[in-house]
Amino acid sequence: FRLPEDSAVPVIMIGPGTGIAPFRGFLQERAALSVLGKAQGKEIGASLLFFGCRHPQQDFLYEDELRQFEAQGITRLSTSFSRVEGQKKHYVQDEIYALRDDIWQMIDAGAVIYVCGDASRMAPDVRRTFAAIYCEKTGTSAADAERWLNDLTAQNRYLVDVWAAN
Repeated sequence: FRLPEDSAVPVIMIGPGTGIAPFRGFLQERAALSVLGKAQGKEIGASLLFFGCRHPQQDFLYEDELRQFEAQGITRLSTSFSRVEGQKKHYVQDEIYALRDDIWQMIDAGAVIYVCGDASRMAPDVRRTFAAIYCEKTGTSAADAERWLNDLTAQNRYLVDVWAAN
């Protein structure tokens, strides 16, 4: 994974659990660019980070750092937790769908989408969610959505780094 060369390009990052790893670096780079960019008149594009884990008190990796990036305006943080007692399981794909209008605006503005983490469930579920958003926003078929996702992949705008879970 690499950030787009043009710092003005919006980015959507999906990294539940340890999938957060590359995005910490992205956010650190964007934070540094934000300081330098302002001095040089460079624009820093919008950033949206989806992070999920089981328990917010036990598994929320780098919570303080991520919240600081959000407070600084480096990213918008959207979280989901799947094992909170008394609450329905909530995964990153659920949060993506909930923010579909914002996501669609970012995609329309040329956003690059990054997905990092579990290959067995999360990545396919996230892909299906993006396909559902496309169908809803364009009124087209699932086949059209799959072609759109393949086109985004070919354009290096839908990038996936996943691994099999044990």
